[in-house]
Amino acid sequence: MEKQSNQTTPGGLIWNLSVIHLGLAIGPIVFGILSYRTVPTSYFSISEVDGMFLVVVPIFALLCLLMGHFIYTQSIKNILPSSKLKQQLIQFQTASIINYALIESAMLFGIASFYINENLIFLLLSATILLYFFMVRPTKQKIIRDLHLNGMSKDLLNNVDQPLES
Repeated sequence: MEKQSNQTTPGGLIWNLSVIHLGLAIGPIVFGILSYRTVPTSYFSISEVDGMFLVVVPIFALLCLLMGHFIYTQSIKNILPSSKLKQQLIQFQTASIINYALIESAMLFGIASFYINENLIFLLLSATILLYFFMVRPTKQKIIRDLHLNGMSKDLLNNVDQPLES
């Protein structure tokens, strides 16, 4: 019987981040479906929206998306290229999770606004943000591009089952 290794691999880190990403997507999807099914009379109209919600919800969504992107970008810039790949991947994972959480909060706020106002425009906004959320999903190519990996680091990342050095 082979002994299981507890060492971190690139494939393991990418898998963990993918599971976190999917988990953060499932919450708003389920909440959106349940909200849609429980609202007795929904409608689609910009003119009948409470003025406060029409301003606050899109601004909040935009701020969350911009803040998430800004924090992600700044965190990625602060990763030292000279540090070991494992450290770079852990910092990448942290930056990504913060970005994902801010995107998720924008979706949830839009769905909650739909539930309160019964106007489908807010659900449509959340669905649009969900599409963006899936566009920023973690992939090996994105990690290589964002961390500017090349040479040995890129080879280590491509060897997904090779344990990373601490």
